[in-house]
Amino acid sequence: MLHVFAGGPIAARPLLLSDMRDEAKYTNYYCWHLVSIVIAAMTFGFAYAAVEAAGRDVAIIMTVLAGMFAAWSLGLVLWKRQRPFRLPQWLLFAPIAVLGAVGSC
Repeated sequence: MLHVFAGGPIAARPLLLSDMRDEAKYTNYYCWHLVSIVIAAMTFGFAYAAVEAAGRDVAIIMTVLAGMFAAWSLGLVLWKRQRPFRLPQWLLFAPIAVLGAVGSC
């Protein structure tokens, strides 16, 4: 929900209003919503694992995804020499990865 309702006005709306070529604009908009879908799937995956012992494998997959998202985000920040809090995705996914790892043990 945070991704859609808080991030949408910051990222998705300006993207759609940009002068970017339609192919690039709508590909980025599509990717924005893919991330929304993945975050929703992670939420449901962790919820399933919380109530069903058989969901441990799902929690591990969601934890690995969160860790990979955090690593790629932080790597991008460092690689492109950005300010870490201007691109805070790593800060949102890192605690999910850490807590998922603790909970999956």
